[in-house]
Amino acid sequence: MVSQSLLVLASIIGYTAATGVLLPLYVYPSLDFGDGAALWQPALSAISSSPNVPWLVVVNPHNGPGLSGQPGDADPNYISGVSQLNAHSNVKTIGYVRTNFAASPIAEVEANITIWKSWGTYTAADISVDGIFFDETSTSDFNYLSTVISFARNAFGSKAITTICNFGVKADVQFYSICDVVIAFESCLNCKDSSGAQLPQYKSQTTITSNIPSGKQSQGAILVHDFVGTAADGSAASTALLQQYTHTLALNGVGWCYFGSAGYSSITTPPATVGALAAAVASG
Repeated sequence: MVSQSLLVLASIIGYTAATGVLLPLYVYPSLDFGDGAALWQPALSAISSSPNVPWLVVVNPHNGPGLSGQPGDADPNYISGVSQLNAHSNVKTIGYVRTNFAASPIAEVEANITIWKSWGTYTAADISVDGIFFDETSTSDFNYLSTVISFARNAFGSKAITTICNFGVKADVQFYSICDVVIAFESCLNCKDSSGAQLPQYKSQTTITSNIPSGKQSQGAILVHDFVGTAADGSAASTALLQQYTHTLALNGVGWCYFGSAGYSSITTPPATVGALAAAVASG
């Protein structure tokens, strides 16, 4: 919990959000070639409007750094978009790598990490990445994840990077020793899978307490996609509910969150647009 004395101190020295935004920016940057990453502009605007909110923005050209093996995937639209992200001091741009629950060959994962590192060699614009997002990480294979994370840290050398591990469920506390950020919940507000089975529902304080080990809240992350319909307690998905949820996350000291209303295919679908999320997180 955030004490009243800390809240007062923050109001005096300048408030910085207790919870940051972890944005899976899987939308392609552009609608038309060379349009300045038009489809990313809502995110860039949200970032600009919330300078006291830290952002981890995950980019993913093709289940990883792309097919070309070149910085920016040799794609002017990605080069434009990533360079605009990197122009903001409150953003860390993170490269996506899929582990397929420890089934992806380690050599493949390491090759993708090496390509992400090479983005920093591009000289015409700053498209370097500040870390790696390990997706589909396994809660039962510590050694695999430790190996690829160690490789990533060594690959980037003296540059300190942020490692994000997406378990999507509660992970053992030992993983918090190797992952800078642990995604401890990833699901929808209230939806079912293709077979009609109910998927895990976000339940605010109950989910936080159940999924993030005590003392590790600042490393924890909550991702709620398909923020539409009705929540588990009967509340309708709305900007007011979004504000309530982000406020509870901040009070608990949870480090990172994402709420979106169209999975990861849109950042402008209401009520949880990227702009609404930025505003909710910024208000604490």
